Amino acid sequence: MIFVVASRVLQWLHLNPEHGLSWSNPSTPRSSSDDFILPLSASAQKTSFGNVTSEKPPSPVHHFPSVHFPIVVVICLLPISTALVFYCMSTLPISLSWPQTIADVAQLGRELAAYTQSGTWPLLHVMGVMAISAIWKHAWSIPGSVIWNVLAGALFSPALATLFLTILTTIGSACASLLATPLAPFLTYFFPRALDVTRAALGGDSEVDQGSVSTDTSNKNKSSAWVRLSVLRLIGVVPWSGINIACGVCGVALGDCMLGTFIGCLPWTAVTCQIGDILQTVASSPSPTAESISSLLMSPRIILKLVFLSFLSLAPILGRDRLRTMIHPSVTSVAEPDDERSPRRNWVRDWRTKIRMASKTRSRDRTASVELNVLIQEKRALEQLPS
Repeated sequence: MIFVVASRVLQWLHLNPEHGLSWSNPSTPRSSSDDFILPLSASAQKTSFGNVTSEKPPSPVHHFPSVHFPIVVVICLLPISTALVFYCMSTLPISLSWPQTIADVAQLGRELAAYTQSGTWPLLHVMGVMAISAIWKHAWSIPGSVIWNVLAGALFSPALATLFLTILTTIGSACASLLATPLAPFLTYFFPRALDVTRAALGGDSEVDQGSVSTDTSNKNKSSAWVRLSVLRLIGVVPWSGINIACGVCGVALGDCMLGTFIGCLPWTAVTCQIGDILQTVASSPSPTAESISSLLMSPRIILKLVFLSFLSLAPILGRDRLRTMIHPSVTSVAEPDDERSPRRNWVRDWRTKIRMASKTRSRDRTASVELNVLIQEKRALEQLPS
């Protein structure tokens, strides 16, 4: 039994040893499955044997995808990267392991703010730990990255925090796509149709024949992959982790993934960083009473920030028509010439109608004149008859 299991594992791993495990059951030569037994001749007078090829039936195990080395690497990277993140978090002079409530976030923000203000190296230390943990969260699709956005907005300036966290989100999303790439053969085997539809929607390498004229025309009219990814992230309907995994499985180019992530997550990162800056401004008030908080919120600086946040939040919703045309430019390119030609077509149609009506009127007048001439001739003929 152990030998059977070992041979199955070797077949699954696609490892072909030089000497396979083979044994023969005690049976007659004709019914034996041993490879070393010569086949019997079909004719009684034939004394020589030709080239005999022994064909084995394919094993059902080969119908499933084989276990590749990248999958083993991905499985090993999860505990290693997790241990690295926990070690980096332990180097920070904070009393909390990870914030669970708003009070914990405020306490963590105060401790990190006091640590970063003590010098340049503490600031770089906090930024390095924040970079490692943020990339790890996005790479393994672990929720909680928005906390780092709020903390970065409270610790740094909003512009620096937005740019820094956007770059980290882009790198983490690229890592998530790379980690999901080894799953493509398995998901393609079990869900071929769904993957083909997703691949066509994201603009990845499709398995459909690209040689037909209709496919070439659709590829020319279809927008770029990074535009579609940017729109999907701006709308916010599809989770970002799902987009990252779909890009890796569907074979979307890494450059398109990173560019779409950078553009798509920039407004939302700016919103969360601005929220952190506003909370830090309110928390740093010397006398946090109800009157002071209301007066602080009514200050022009906070009002401008709130207006900017509202604009960033509503921009994808207000510009949904524009985003739709970015995804489907072929519809717009076809509709615009029709709109431009419609007045011309109406004028030509009216002109043809008028010509037809004029020709019909002329034909009626001609017929009436002919009938009138006939009647006049008949009357003259009657007058000339003798009475």
